Amino acid sequence: MALELRALMPDDADTARAFVSGQLANPRYRARALEVLDAALRFEDPEFMALLALDGDPQQLVGIAVFGTVAGAHAVVKLHGVITKDPAAAHALVDAVRRTSEHSGERMIVCELPDDEAFATATAALVAGGFTEEGRVPDFVRDGVALRLFVRPLLVG
Repeated sequence: MALELRALMPDDADTARAFVSGQLANPRYRARALEVLDAALRFEDPEFMALLALDGDPQQLVGIAVFGTVAGAHAVVKLHGVITKDPAAAHALVDAVRRTSEHSGERMIVCELPDDEAFATATAALVAGGFTEEGRVPDFVRDGVALRLFVRPLLVG
């Protein structure tokens, strides 16, 4: 069955939280991802929206992307995270965020990720999707783990 992408809905809350908890073993990463997911589940702030990737029959959740506009910035989207271990789902979610952002007239997408194996699938999908690393802060996350800033310029107009 083909991968299906759709918007996060209120009824997805328990499944999405369980999925995030199962994907991220590091308690700090998991806590932050759940915080961002909960912001998206409030459906009140355009800085936090989410897409789900579903696969199989019956459909199973295989990935989540949380993204949204950046308050105070002109036409910039922040991709808060791509949570999946499935490369196909990661690529599809990154591409969907790009297409959605282009359609709404955004200029760029930014994404900050720890330089950690837990984010290897997401990082590979970003690079394959045309993101470039524009910055790195050594030891930001913890000793030996940098924070990486990825940027994807978009076609406007």
